Amino acid sequence: MDLELSGRVALITGASKGIGKAIALNFASAGAKLCLVSRSQENLEIASDEIIKKFGAAPLIITGDLADANLSKKVIDQVMQTYSRIDILVNNGEGPSPGSFQNHDDVAWKSAYERNLLAPIKFSQGVTPIMKQQKWGRIINITSLQAREPSPDMVLSATMRAGVSAFSKAISIELAAFGITVNTVCPSAVLTERMVNLTKLAADRENKTYDEILGSAQKRIPMDRFSTPDEIADLVAFLASARAAYMTGLSINIDGGLAKGIY
Repeated sequence: MDLELSGRVALITGASKGIGKAIALNFASAGAKLCLVSRSQENLEIASDEIIKKFGAAPLIITGDLADANLSKKVIDQVMQTYSRIDILVNNGEGPSPGSFQNHDDVAWKSAYERNLLAPIKFSQGVTPIMKQQKWGRIINITSLQAREPSPDMVLSATMRAGVSAFSKAISIELAAFGITVNTVCPSAVLTERMVNLTKLAADRENKTYDEILGSAQKRIPMDRFSTPDEIADLVAFLASARAAYMTGLSINIDGGLAKGIY
């Protein structure tokens, strides 16, 4: 299936590792032009080198923290100067720290809000006038199954991710007439560096081995395994494509059957 992504310009935040990097590689393989944003210049350069070696085209890379209120304007201005258009926005970023709501201080709540809720809002606000003028656009938010099935030890993530889902649904209605779709992807457990670190923390907290915690988590998933970043990237590529033109306002689980609710 030709997803018709060749020549499209995609802006991806949190793009230097994990899910974000997998999305970037997927888009590059389809011929899209890329802007990759991350806090780590080193990791961005590693991701850029991989894309150049595999596909021959260098992405625009921009270093910045999603907590920076000025980052969205800086990035969007540079993308427009480089490519003169933005077709696809993927709002992706590392999730906030685990822990009970009773243990998180104001700094933790503020950080989670700035990076995981306000940043997607600001980037979406910034690209919308461009996409409206083009009469074509895709805004895709990467959140978490926590947005739909919250757990107490991931309360920061659950709260901010749910806000992104509500925001996405609201703006999808407003933007539909302009050929702009807005969708949210809700992965459960993806075997990224972050998941490895969270598993190690849980092992220390529960006085168990890493393999014991990992195995127990996988057994709760009907497919008996975590997803790979590439599997998330494949879904994102479809939602970004011309083939998904009639899909908007959705929050889509990609969880191996883990979610218990009926949606």
